[in-house]
Amino acid sequence: MHRIFLLALLAVTAPGVLRAQTARRAHRSAPHPAADSITLIADAYAHRLDSLSRAAQTPADDSDDVLENPYYFPLFAGNTLYDAQLHTALGSFSGEQTEVSGAVSRALLDIYGHRPDLVSRVLPIAAVSKSEKTAVKRDVTPAPVVAPKAPAAAPNVRTWTDDAALNIKVERPNFWTFKGNFSLQFMQYYVTENWYKGGEDHNSLLASLNAEANYDNKDKVTFSNKLEMRLGFQSSQSDTQHEYKTNADQIRLTNKLGLQAAKRWYYTAMLQSWTQFYPGYHANDPQVYSDFMSPFESVLSFGMDYKYKQGAFEVSATLSPMAADFKYVDRLALAGRNGIDVGKHSRWNLGSTVTVNTRWELMKGLLWTSRFYAFTSYSRVQAEWENTIALKVNKYLSTKIFLYPRFDDGVKRKPGQSFLQFNEYLSVGLDLGF
Repeated sequence: MHRIFLLALLAVTAPGVLRAQTARRAHRSAPHPAADSITLIADAYAHRLDSLSRAAQTPADDSDDVLENPYYFPLFAGNTLYDAQLHTALGSFSGEQTEVSGAVSRALLDIYGHRPDLVSRVLPIAAVSKSEKTAVKRDVTPAPVVAPKAPAAAPNVRTWTDDAALNIKVERPNFWTFKGNFSLQFMQYYVTENWYKGGEDHNSLLASLNAEANYDNKDKVTFSNKLEMRLGFQSSQSDTQHEYKTNADQIRLTNKLGLQAAKRWYYTAMLQSWTQFYPGYHANDPQVYSDFMSPFESVLSFGMDYKYKQGAFEVSATLSPMAADFKYVDRLALAGRNGIDVGKHSRWNLGSTVTVNTRWELMKGLLWTSRFYAFTSYSRVQAEWENTIALKVNKYLSTKIFLYPRFDDGVKRKPGQSFLQFNEYLSVGLDLGF
């Protein structure tokens, strides 16, 4: 097929080349004036056509000699129909055409008209502009067949209507914390003869329960509640009046409401109330020295509370310059013994209080807890300091030492006795925290 293209090209261009050579020979033989610029351009053009004619007549070989002129590209690009030549022939192609491009177009049109069976594909090519820089310089490839783009799938969006059932659960923060401790222990007990609740040295069984419910809304308000119950029984061979009697007996409830004033300071209102479970006796003495609600004591105080915590050490100190102490006895016979006028069940005292609660884990398994309480009405003083040292043996067993000095100059005493009292015991047994 390439030979057909080449023959068509030679048929079109040969007459023009012969005329140009004849004119050039006549021009050389005739005398003429000195060549000017127009003559030089015409000679260069004729030489170019002569070179093209010789190149077309030279048989093709496998050498590297290729036609680099882009105008001849359509003749050797394969069996392709270019619409640019059709537009040129029909007069719809704008722009000036060179003689070479016109010859190429005529050769292609001859093939399109006489041998359409040789054309296997159709490809448009842009018209050649005046500048050779815009000539086609890349291989012609078939136009790819692009499938139509499938429509995008609709997004899977769940819709909500007012009729849809909503199951929204909103959990409010829980500002309450709870903790407690229960112990059941055997103990060795020592008490002075003037102990205000009576008692004697002995070995006994002690049960205690401590429970706390504390509120802290993390926004200045705190409310702490602590219940302490302790009850111990003893049997003494020297006591012929009682089969058994109590040696540790206490019910105490502490309520404290705080409003934060500074980083560690709180405005505080505190209520402390305490009494006991069973009647208290001395050995071989039928007289009752204390009983449930005899006495019952309650102290309401207002002041400032200082809280500090660093690692395993924490302390809460409440200073209350305004305090009201109320004491009540259900047994009138015990009024004088508890600083109440004879024949009366109760009395009021105004004064101030100091309460300090300390908790310090000295090392793993060794814990010291302390409560110091003092009340003064500026005419009498009552102070007590409870200390408990607990040595944890394992998860369920512990050893406890309880030291309890107490001072109260508002009660009756025997001649020669001191207002200072002391209570101590050592116990070993079950100890559970929750």
